[in-house]
Amino acid sequence: MGIDIFLVVAGFFATRTLLTTAAADGSGFLLRFYAERARRIIPAASLVLIGTLAASELLFPDARADQVGIDAAFAFLFLANWHFADQAANASAATDLSPLLHYWPLSIEEQFLFFWPLIILAITVIAVRWQWREERFTVAMAIVIGGVTAASLVWAFHLSSVSPTWAYFGTFTRLWELGAGALLATPVGVLSRTPDWLRPLLSWIGVGALAASASLIGDATAFPAPWALLPVAGTLLVIAAGVGREPAFQPLLRNRALTYVGNISYSLYLVHWPVIVLLAAVMSASVYYDAAVLALAFGLAIALHHFVDTPVRYASVAAVRQARRDFKHRLFHVEFATKVAGVAALLLITASLVAYAARPDAYKAAPQPVCCGPTHAGTPSPQR
Repeated sequence: MGIDIFLVVAGFFATRTLLTTAAADGSGFLLRFYAERARRIIPAASLVLIGTLAASELLFPDARADQVGIDAAFAFLFLANWHFADQAANASAATDLSPLLHYWPLSIEEQFLFFWPLIILAITVIAVRWQWREERFTVAMAIVIGGVTAASLVWAFHLSSVSPTWAYFGTFTRLWELGAGALLATPVGVLSRTPDWLRPLLSWIGVGALAASASLIGDATAFPAPWALLPVAGTLLVIAAGVGREPAFQPLLRNRALTYVGNISYSLYLVHWPVIVLLAAVMSASVYYDAAVLALAFGLAIALHHFVDTPVRYASVAAVRQARRDFKHRLFHVEFATKVAGVAALLLITASLVAYAARPDAYKAAPQPVCCGPTHAGTPSPQR
């Protein structure tokens, strides 16, 4: 369900950004969009790949560690979904699965966002050349997006019944989820005029649909079609309720804690699955394992967000040069929020180490062999 939410949100915000900048900047927006995407995605994702590879070499047998290296190559090239589909990966269990399995939705998103700006640019060029009004441009964009979305959904229905693994990981069977978000981005002017009394209603219906998805969708349900329609619809309602202004009477989504988790969600997504799989290699399932996973995942996510993702995203060349000149000053005079993030990350990572060290199974005495005298070869043999 989380992956479906992610794809819809990605389609919505990417398309909204592209529609806003394409008409104003023309072809110049393409280079800037791709550069911003690279700066947004690649540094943090690459750092997690490197860290996961290093940890896999330490914790896994050679054969499994070598396989993780192959997985990392496909993930770096944003081809992880096709790679794991080919291996018939089972996304519902952590045992013996790749710690980089979670890169497959990111691969689908980047495949979509490589070609999608080109399509929007083509429609924009036609609209400018033929001097279309905004309403006609919006209708044309909606027709194109709707056609792509409908075709993908039909293909998802077909492949979900004949090849569930390829349907789950495939680009074309997931394209309709991105397209649904993109389609919602076309009438943002209309959505911004949604009455205030209707906004919380839409928002809570959407939350209800997401809650229903969590309880109804299981391993036996056909996925992504038709059951992914439920979380997709819920996500669309939640987004629509917040276009223009946030809905009232929605403390569930507007409180500071969830807002902060949303801010670090990309970093948390990158680190959570490697933490789950790598710790499973050295800890048995228990409350200590659960505590270690939660503490380590959030600790690493906070550190990754505040010290890698955010600085790289918003740093300009001039800012980097200035930071280099003022390194000593910046080393001891950092923002209060950054200090808090650093302390929080350190405390959470320490808590995960405590949970790892405190687990009872680490201190069970290993049974000692009992010998029954020398064998014919002159060496002791264990008692049977």
